[in-house]
Amino acid sequence: MIPTLTRPLHMILKTALLAATLATTLTAAAAPPPVQLQISTQVLAAVNPQVLNSFNFGNWMQVAEFRKQWRGLQPRMLRFPGGEAGDGVDMNEDMLKVFKVNVDLLGGPEVYFQTRVFQARPNEPPARNTADDAAALVRLVRQQGLNVRYWEIGNEPDLFAVTRGDANWTPERYCAVFRAQAQAIKRADPRARVAGPAVSAMVPGRDQFLRGFVRECGDVVDVLTYHLYPTDGAADEAQALETADDADETITRYRDLWADPQRNPKGFRRKIKFGVSEYGLSWHGANPRHLADFPAAIWAAEVALRLNQQGVDVAHYFAFQGTTHHGLIDTAGVPRPTYYAYRILSTLKDGWLLSARSSDPDLWVHAAQNGELLTVILINRSRTAKTVSTVLPKQRFTGGEYFDEKIVDEERATGRYRSAAETVEVPGYSFVRLNFRPPLPP
Repeated sequence: MIPTLTRPLHMILKTALLAATLATTLTAAAAPPPVQLQISTQVLAAVNPQVLNSFNFGNWMQVAEFRKQWRGLQPRMLRFPGGEAGDGVDMNEDMLKVFKVNVDLLGGPEVYFQTRVFQARPNEPPARNTADDAAALVRLVRQQGLNVRYWEIGNEPDLFAVTRGDANWTPERYCAVFRAQAQAIKRADPRARVAGPAVSAMVPGRDQFLRGFVRECGDVVDVLTYHLYPTDGAADEAQALETADDADETITRYRDLWADPQRNPKGFRRKIKFGVSEYGLSWHGANPRHLADFPAAIWAAEVALRLNQQGVDVAHYFAFQGTTHHGLIDTAGVPRPTYYAYRILSTLKDGWLLSARSSDPDLWVHAAQNGELLTVILINRSRTAKTVSTVLPKQRFTGGEYFDEKIVDEERATGRYRSAAETVEVPGYSFVRLNFRPPLPP
């Protein structure tokens, strides 16, 4: 039996159409407006590749095996021997020859060289850590044709009393060694510039150690250096990402320290540079969390960009390759999220960083102007996708690229955005580069 319609068919269809229209209207009303970007003409700093694309490097890292991966990165500066390795072995000609081969394979980046400060362990031959040894190292490095920009004297001397068990390493003792090595280095090469004290970020006393160093050695240091490692990998992801603020707070605090005649009586009138010779979201190399994961990548990129904006002269991510869970790629050559991030940062070679912001606090935004090209970097620290407007005054959107956790997990190429689109979808937990140029003539 066929049921009888109690309402005319056209009335049923009309009711269904009205219901569908109402549902569409309600959905559209509920959708948030696109995130708006505001790019100012205010210049914050010159783009500095020695901050955005520099790394700690050791001869244990594999360069020849992974040249394909490194081809798109082209690091601008390498800190060598990298971390505490510089205070663990005496540098010799063979080590320098191996390093020179790696430098050449990587396109000839500048070098930021560490000297040895810590003495030998018990039952070991005396370490080559004297002022004369530092001068001999300068001459040996010159023979290899390495382009050294700075000499950093030792590594994390504030930890000598903690991790190496020698409580005699006070700021005053380190400063005496620093002064002697600095003078010897400059006698060997009058153009040389010296950096230190490269204090750690692991113990609360690092500020006290740095203050003691500034008080005693403010008249001799050329680059005041420190390290940034805000977590041990155990922090909540959102809280860990908030520590990107340390990049701004720390440099401000140390600049104030340097300019204070009471705390820097020997050097407050001197104009020096500042550097971060190691940084990473976690110092705990045995724990992959916050080193080999996505938060590590977006934190590191954000910190590099902030340090550049703050006018830091050099910064070196730890580390270039396969040092436990540190490194842009692992020992098998598999790229980590940090590799994807620095590959995009490496495209910022020249120009100026501009003041930029977004209407969404979860979306970090940076802008760089190089001639007619305006590059906008977006870092989505939220797991929620965002719709972002690409409509900017006097600018024409010409496309871009992005990566997220899924792209990294599948080891795929970065995703692409088409030009001329008025909005782009920014995935949750993602890193984005958008390109703009002036409008075409009518």
